[in-house]
Amino acid sequence: MIVKDLIDYGIPLLKSEDKVSKALDLMEEFECARLPVVKDGYYAGFLAEEMIRNHNGEQINDFSLMGKNGEIDQSSHYYHLIKCALEFDLPLIAIKDNQGFYLGAVPTASAFEMFVTGSALRMPGGIIVLSLNYRDYSLSEIGRIIENGDAKIINSQMSMDPNDNSKIWLTLKLNKEDISHLISILEFSGYQIERHFSAHLNNENTQERYDSLMNYLKI
Repeated sequence: MIVKDLIDYGIPLLKSEDKVSKALDLMEEFECARLPVVKDGYYAGFLAEEMIRNHNGEQINDFSLMGKNGEIDQSSHYYHLIKCALEFDLPLIAIKDNQGFYLGAVPTASAFEMFVTGSALRMPGGIIVLSLNYRDYSLSEIGRIIENGDAKIINSQMSMDPNDNSKIWLTLKLNKEDISHLISILEFSGYQIERHFSAHLNNENTQERYDSLMNYLKI
C-alpha cells in the first residue's frame, strides 16, 4: 500500500500566515496537539500546542516549526513512512504530490497499525527471535533449517539488537504453534534464541511476552 491511501483528510492544515488563535481553536475542535503548516502550498513543518499555548495573538510565522523533515512522496510504500516517523520521532507525516505540493498528513499510528494487522504477525503460529551477527545473516539458510523441521517462515523482520549494536534481531513468524522442536534445531545449528513466543508452550508468561513483542514491533 502506498502512503497516499493512508492520508487522513480529517486532519486540518494551517497556513503560515494564520494566527495562533486559529491554531488553538482547531486543535481544540479536532482534539489534536499538532497540526501541519503549509506555506505557498508546500509543507513547512508541524506546529505543536505546547509551543503556542501562551501566545494567542501571534502569527504562526513567528514560530520555529518542528518536523520539517517529516515529509515523503505520495507514491512511497508505507514502510517508508514508518522509517521516517521513527527516524525523526514524529506523530504525523506529511505527504506531497509529484510537484512537491502538500496533499495531507498520515498519523504515524495508522502506519504502525497497517504494519501489524496487514502482516502475518497476527496469523496463528509461533514466533522465534534470533540474535546473530549481521555477517552471519542468511535467511535462505535459516529457512532451510526451519523447513527441515517441517515448518515454514511466513514473515520475518530484522532490527538492531538493543543489547549489542554489532548484532541484529531476526524475528521469525512460523506457521506452527508448537515450535519447541524448531528451537532445539536452531540451537543445535549454532543460533542464539533471544526470545520465543507460542500459545502452545506451557508458560504462564507467554501471552505477556507475546504482547510485549507486539508493542515492540509497533514501537
